[in-house]
Amino acid sequence: MEIIKIIGVALTGVIMVIIIKQYKPEFAIYISLATSLIIVFLFIDKLAGIVNFINNFSEKITGSKEFLKILIKITGIAILTEFAVRNM
Repeated sequence: MEIIKIIGVALTGVIMVIIIKQYKPEFAIYISLATSLIIVFLFIDKLAGIVNFINNFSEKITGSKEFLKILIKITGIAILTEFAVRNM
């Protein structure tokens, strides 16, 4: 049921962006950012599970934990870059 809420918010955001972009293109970015924040808030409990998984995984790693930190940073930068490119 949670995924239906997320899809509904995303579709509503897309439709609003398409409509607003015709009249006021400068407001389209604000709508897409607001939609993204709403989706993140709907997804936050799932993110907590991912963080717990990463913590458990890092405890099981033998050797340097710096590799995992670098890997997480690279993944975060890649996600943010992909998000920025798609919203331009």
